[in-house]
Amino acid sequence: MSARPALAVVDLTARLLGYGAGLRLQERVGELLCSGAVPDTLLLVQHKPVYTVGKRGSLDDFRSGGAEAALARGAEVEVVPRGGETTYHGPGQLVAYPLVMLRGRGLGARAYVEALEDAVVAVAGAYGVAARGRVPGRTGVWVGERKLGAVGVRISHGATSHGLALNVDTDLAAFDAIVPCGAPDKAVTSLAAEVRAASPLGLSAPAALLVDALARGLRSGEVRWHE
Repeated sequence: MSARPALAVVDLTARLLGYGAGLRLQERVGELLCSGAVPDTLLLVQHKPVYTVGKRGSLDDFRSGGAEAALARGAEVEVVPRGGETTYHGPGQLVAYPLVMLRGRGLGARAYVEALEDAVVAVAGAYGVAARGRVPGRTGVWVGERKLGAVGVRISHGATSHGLALNVDTDLAAFDAIVPCGAPDKAVTSLAAEVRAASPLGLSAPAALLVDALARGLRSGEVRWHE
């Protein structure tokens, strides 16, 4: 029986990363992964404020005046080649980009997306928050009718990119500019909001929990952290 593939974890959450820089980093690591130069890699980042429009999204997802107001506040707007609609990334949000070869892990596309959702559910559970993924007709992770985590992936020739975003201490007012993830009748929430935290939770503890859960869901062997 072959050994389970290792997972290298690169933690970049100590500083805010521009979205374009994050895309370029994914592309570079993906090239190295496909050539066999690096192992399967999980990038953890915290982005500068940005609204991203996925394959099923459009600029119509911005509420009246929302795009202009977002740009005026210094946020960027990016059209990106991932699944899903329109969402927001910014400070206080934990973003995970798994760059892995699915065939070596025995996972198909649906099982992969479910593994990402399950990992966010596990993190929420560790904080006493009852969340759920695998909701028919909806991607992401939900607490009641409130969205806690977004999932939007790209899979090309069995290699994954993009991934998930977990709202930890995120400024939820930033989502007011858009119809988040194509659900006009749903709200967005965060771990801090759900546990009514008196002070910021920080990303370190949620990141450690997320990596553990993803390593299990992605059928990983050794996990190696890098900063």
